[in-house]
Amino acid sequence: MSTVGQSRVVTTACVHDCGGKCLLRVHVRDGVITRITGDEGEQPQLRPCLKGRAYRQRIYHPDRLKYPQKRIGDRGEGRFERISWDDALNTVAGEMLRIKKAYGPEAILDGSGPANQSLLHGTSRAAVTRLLHMFGGCIGRTGRMSDAAAMAASQYTLGTIHTGSDPEDLLNSRLIILWAWNPAEAIHGTTTNWCLTRAKENGASIICIDPRYSRTAATWADQWIPIYPGTDAAMMVAMAYVMIVERLHDQAFLDRYTIGFDAFRSYVLGGEDGVPKTPAWAEEITGVSRETIIEVARRYASTKPAALMAGWAMQRTAYGEQAFRASITLSAITGNLGIPGGSAGGHYELEPCYPEPFGKFPVGSNPVGKTIPINKWADAIVLGKAGGYPSDIKMCYITARNFLNQIPTVGKGIDALKKLDFIVVHEQFMTPTALYADVLLPVTTFFEREDICLPPIYAIYMNQTIEPLYECRSDLEILTDLALRLGIEGYNDKTDEEWLRSFVPATAIPDFEAFKAKGIHHFRAERPRVAFEDQVREPARHRFSTPSGKIEIYAQQLADLNQPETIPPVPKYIEPWEGRRDPLTREFPLQLVTPHPRQFVHSTFTNIPWLKELEPRQLWINPVDAEARGIKRGAEVRVFNGRGALIVPALITERIIPGVVSLYQGAWLSLDASGTDRGGSVNILTRDEDTPLGDGATTHSCLVQVEKA
Repeated sequence: MSTVGQSRVVTTACVHDCGGKCLLRVHVRDGVITRITGDEGEQPQLRPCLKGRAYRQRIYHPDRLKYPQKRIGDRGEGRFERISWDDALNTVAGEMLRIKKAYGPEAILDGSGPANQSLLHGTSRAAVTRLLHMFGGCIGRTGRMSDAAAMAASQYTLGTIHTGSDPEDLLNSRLIILWAWNPAEAIHGTTTNWCLTRAKENGASIICIDPRYSRTAATWADQWIPIYPGTDAAMMVAMAYVMIVERLHDQAFLDRYTIGFDAFRSYVLGGEDGVPKTPAWAEEITGVSRETIIEVARRYASTKPAALMAGWAMQRTAYGEQAFRASITLSAITGNLGIPGGSAGGHYELEPCYPEPFGKFPVGSNPVGKTIPINKWADAIVLGKAGGYPSDIKMCYITARNFLNQIPTVGKGIDALKKLDFIVVHEQFMTPTALYADVLLPVTTFFEREDICLPPIYAIYMNQTIEPLYECRSDLEILTDLALRLGIEGYNDKTDEEWLRSFVPATAIPDFEAFKAKGIHHFRAERPRVAFEDQVREPARHRFSTPSGKIEIYAQQLADLNQPETIPPVPKYIEPWEGRRDPLTREFPLQLVTPHPRQFVHSTFTNIPWLKELEPRQLWINPVDAEARGIKRGAEVRVFNGRGALIVPALITERIIPGVVSLYQGAWLSLDASGTDRGGSVNILTRDEDTPLGDGATTHSCLVQVEKA
């Protein structure tokens, strides 16, 4: 790819599932990456974070998987031997044919995931899904670990998940409420942090509501309001009480654009259950003082434009949909929805702004037509048809997903992987999931192949920067070879570049060659786009995509489900299981939150030396809780509940409120002889229960006890 002795710069993108898609300028000399820099173009630049800049250590890490392997020890033991690609793929094909013949295609679980977000080699599991569909079908999955409850809440209330304005619109805001939203650590749009900084420089007031004094709060917030996990909807409902009683709500907006406000008002004022949802009521639940609730309610209702940025963290709780339905309702009550500088308070996914949809690698339909909730993958394998699941699963084909580490209740996951007849894993490292593979296949990084990255407001051509290392192949190359062995015709009839050219519409990017050479194409509008601006400006011409054509504070679709205790038709606070008032607190008195760290993307990058040096794995614990347990700074502590236990050092800090502890998610599982995790893998503690509507994760509804190790 390069001339000997010469150095060149190649443009690609970092496309991991972190919420940001950043441009990388890769410096290559003699076929070796020497350093990685960022965007040097127009503002706001698509600059990479520390993970993208440290990627060289990941590519050349000595532990990269280098060749195909097969298991020779017990599952999970980690004993493998090297085999050829022919042996590996013949084994996989033979097992797939055997299992299909004996049990049918519904015995195969599509275990692919979203670890790479690109059109050809990523596309959230397209390559293996296409192969399994062409093989006769498989068991698919529903729900998303990241944001399923937020998606469901936004869909039922606003008629779409595309509820976000362009990040630059924050520069129009006078007040920004970052509610469980931590973009300084968990990237939420490549330009978001730049926009927050500019907004603050422009004079915007910023409030951060979070159980932790996060880096986001430290960087931008004028006020930090700590709150107990799982109680966000209670504070929002109490804020609505203040607005209604003090006549601060925008009745004209509600009359014109919403349906069902009267039913919500009845609930808030106590007409439905005799309990007015006052700030004093909410104080007992949330830990936020009534004075603070009143102050924030008044500021939000009287400051325009104001943006309530609802973070996905608060919907990863029992009944997580309610917080997002309440945040949308607050945005409507204050009249801040659909105006520049405001927000919809919902899922915050951007509508693509290119003139014509791009193509993507086709998956086709699933002949089996059966799915399981992603949170319940382990139960589905262990319990099968006897447990009410659609089939008895015998095989799992895993790509771009660290199943065992990243989905709650790890103990169940181990049982599930041990029960299967056959497991094939595509990976770059020996992850906790890879340890359980029967056949382990080494795959390339996105530096070693071509692709296109497509966020809503720009496109990046991901030029191949180096030749594939060792014996690594792309997922698509592996599956193309496997398809031939399975007798599947027409799986892949194009080169990578032919696929990419077919994806790009000429109306969006008229000159493909220029796009490839430059590496980036912007789709910027003349001014920042504002979600639902058309609906608010011209409601007769532009209706909301709900059955009523309005914002549905009362959703008849939810009422028709007839599950008012868990899925009420108006936003409500529902007491969460494993919350601070659960009777289980007598045994496990501390609430655990599992935020995303700045140096990892889920379980990716956890083994990179530069990034490991930044911050050790530690349990955040308040001095009050530490003193009560005799825990000293840096001492190892045992964190446990009925699902498992782990041992990590303690960080005693006032940056987290009493009664709550925090451990970053993503660290790799490392079990000792007693079954206790020594790696800091938090999902050994979390519960694999779904939210009622969206099959969403509930990892922040988790009670634990902490003691000296």
